Amino acid sequence: MKMNISLSGAIFCLLTITSLRAQDVHLSQYQYDRLQISPALTGMFNGDKQVSLVHKQQYFSVPVDYLTFSGSYDVKFRDCYDESGFFSGGVLFNYDQSGDAKLSLASLSVNGSYTLPITSKFFVGGGAYVGIGQRSFSQTDLEWDNQWNGTVFDPSRPSGETFDKTSLTFLDVGAGANVRLQGVDRTKLDVGVGAFHLNQPGYSFYDADDTKLPIRLSLYAMGILKLADIIDVYGNGLYQDQGPYAETVLGGGVIIHLSNKKARELEVQLGFATRLDDALIPSVGIGYDGWKGGFSYDMNTSPFKRATDEKGGPEFYLNYTFKRLCPLRQTKVCTIF
Repeated sequence: MKMNISLSGAIFCLLTITSLRAQDVHLSQYQYDRLQISPALTGMFNGDKQVSLVHKQQYFSVPVDYLTFSGSYDVKFRDCYDESGFFSGGVLFNYDQSGDAKLSLASLSVNGSYTLPITSKFFVGGGAYVGIGQRSFSQTDLEWDNQWNGTVFDPSRPSGETFDKTSLTFLDVGAGANVRLQGVDRTKLDVGVGAFHLNQPGYSFYDADDTKLPIRLSLYAMGILKLADIIDVYGNGLYQDQGPYAETVLGGGVIIHLSNKKARELEVQLGFATRLDDALIPSVGIGYDGWKGGFSYDMNTSPFKRATDEKGGPEFYLNYTFKRLCPLRQTKVCTIF
């Protein structure tokens, strides 16, 4: 009896041979990787420069585990006391790898945005990005049905599979819009949209296949409400749609400010979120003097939990916000007689 193709090979075939339905990386703590959900959020933070890093690993208990890394840097281009609109710029790097085929996607984009204050508490902004992506895989660890000799797998036997290429590079562009409502002190709300892969680049390892990378649309709302000097509550919502795939992530929690002294701010964050029909996501974080770091864990609740034993995976984030010290406004000194 002829053995079927291995699990990892079968999944790889579904991703490469059949009509491909590609999906971008998706994170649970997306509020700490803002450029991932809209280029209009470039520069939309309380400070001058920001660096963000996110690492996620999923599905340790199944053969095709997933590794995701994201890093971004963005900066505002404005003077200290300029209260008019301002430009911002940034870069975003993503890397994703899965399965025995080491099917990977690496991308690097350059972002730009402009934010315009309508009033002192109402801001609108728009942004865009242009980037390049590379998709690749390795056949080294794959096993195919043609390599079954009747008794065991023989890796020296030809696989019978041919690919026009094992790596491809593509151009990528997108845009977004954001509205910021700024309340007293820490209270704020961002609502917006991001549209990615507007040019729908080619995404297949076969030259004759015209499979395109579908547009990803993200709709989001992220807010913080100050209740007292020492406590805030926050809530986030994200809906993303890409081809046949869609996800909704809803969450919230509390931020406890243990110290509000300048340059010694200390806070602890406790939160809980859910990716509807997929995972429950508890999280914890800490912040000190511009640094923020935290951890969340996806507990799988979808039918896939039979394979994962309800274990999704951990996600870590770290970000640093730099705030420059502005010189005192020029004053006129009275003559001393």
